[in-house]
Amino acid sequence: MKDKRKVLRPLGSGFAMAVPLFIGILVQDPLISSVGAMGAFSYLAFQHRSLFYNLRAILTHGAALLLAFILGAGTALIPWSAPFIIGALSFSAFLLSKVMRIPKPDYFFVLMLYATGFNFHAAHLGEILHHSSYLLYGIAGSLLAGLVISLAEQLPLKEEKTAFQQLSLHEKYSLALSQQPEMVIKALHFSLILFIATYIAYLLRDSNGYWILISAAAVFAGGHMEKIKNRTIGRVLGGIVGLLLGFLLMSLHMPLEAIAVVLIILNILTEFFMPVNYTVANFFTNPQVLLLMTIGTSFTPLKLIPLRFSGALIGSVLAMLLIFLMDWAVKQMEQALENKPEDTTDQTQ
Repeated sequence: MKDKRKVLRPLGSGFAMAVPLFIGILVQDPLISSVGAMGAFSYLAFQHRSLFYNLRAILTHGAALLLAFILGAGTALIPWSAPFIIGALSFSAFLLSKVMRIPKPDYFFVLMLYATGFNFHAAHLGEILHHSSYLLYGIAGSLLAGLVISLAEQLPLKEEKTAFQQLSLHEKYSLALSQQPEMVIKALHFSLILFIATYIAYLLRDSNGYWILISAAAVFAGGHMEKIKNRTIGRVLGGIVGLLLGFLLMSLHMPLEAIAVVLIILNILTEFFMPVNYTVANFFTNPQVLLLMTIGTSFTPLKLIPLRFSGALIGSVLAMLLIFLMDWAVKQMEQALENKPEDTTDQTQ
């Protein structure tokens, strides 16, 4: 049954993405295919728990993605505010994911949709709302995929509430703080890293600098220092292979129908390998990004590839260096406290 779940969940991810891709083809609207496919990331909240849990989790994740995209696109109207907004957003998202014990990918795709929205150049709020509505196709596809895969896995309709779920928000926060006393410091550090990454992205906004923000968030999602190092290496190496594969695929000049099929296959492979090998998973994420960006646009492979790679490299290395610096500083502080001599001054009167 466990092997069956390993296959079914990635298939559900491909099914969720297929819905907006083929609706866009049928109604001849490439924006439904390209923007709607991002809404399909809401399916990644799927867990092997219960049918109602999955539908609620996918809908909640989808709503968060939609709001993040709108916020990012709105920020693009006043781009200098982006570092401050992402700082507040990342701090809140990090704490919320720890307090509520939200499983992976927790806040990553929320930050990714914010960054993608920030790269979207809209003239006014009406245009932002119109384009963001395309995400609803992917969210609908995710809900349908969540229903189908939950039934295929024979999940129960509901699950009993655990003792943790019955706690109030304040009690959950207190529990999380007692288990991870460094939680707030890590949240501050995380938001500082993304503040810096977003400021660099703002400076390079004419060169798709938002990829720097996405890469920094992806690397930090590793959690522990060793995983962060592995993710940095994996993202760079995977990026090299993935971008070469993406260049090859785009050079074929495939019709939209063939691109949709390739995107679905790439998405399934990404979800299959992500928990197994992060480097291999990146072989398939980069071609997805490049193919999605070429749908209905005039982008060329030679223009996209160096921008994508430089963004991944700068964001990954920047995050790793800043995380290493904080990790070193915390260890130095702990060592100093351990070696500090006890105060033996006689304080008796």
